[in-house]
Amino acid sequence: MSETMITALISAGATLTVTIVTMIVNVYIEVIRRKFETHQKALQSKKENLSDVYKTLISIINRYPSSSPNDILKHVEYSPNFSMEGYDTILKSLDYQIEDYKNQINTVNIDYVRKNDIEIQISNLKYAKNKILENKEEYFVARDKYKLFCEGDKVAFDLYAGQEVRNLLVEFDVVIHNVFISGQYAGEDSDPINNIIHICRRNLIDSMRSDLGI
Repeated sequence: MSETMITALISAGATLTVTIVTMIVNVYIEVIRRKFETHQKALQSKKENLSDVYKTLISIINRYPSSSPNDILKHVEYSPNFSMEGYDTILKSLDYQIEDYKNQINTVNIDYVRKNDIEIQISNLKYAKNKILENKEEYFVARDKYKLFCEGDKVAFDLYAGQEVRNLLVEFDVVIHNVFISGQYAGEDSDPINNIIHICRRNLIDSMRSDLGI
């Protein structure tokens, strides 16, 4: 076989190899491109279906108070225990305590130290009562709005929300139940690092934003 033929065969082989490699690379690039386009379309579809749903849900979970009456009453002496959404029971109990302290002040020959201590207790109870009234309003507004969400937008949420978001919403539901039904302490409202409602709410909101690619 002449050198010319050998050279031609080598050249043809090299050309074929380059062509095959080029085809493989092009196919790979096309696969990546299509995957990217599919991902972008899925993300766009998710944004279209979930943006308003997530905005509504974020608005609702931000309405929930970050503490329960038990947290508010933590530093009140002989405070009643809150559970089962029993706001009215707690408020009545505080009224009884306030009335009892007022009667003690009217006791004949009460000494100055005792009177001053009772006045402080009354002040603390009144402050706690006002905070619990605010807490009650916030909680029931949030609870009722969440019920409406579950009856409407929850359908789209269940269809399109990412698994992590759905898991974190369940976790948030459990925390709210534990705090306002079971009577668990949530933690100080001013302590977002350790307050369990703050933590769950923050994680859920961050996950929703991530799910939308924000």
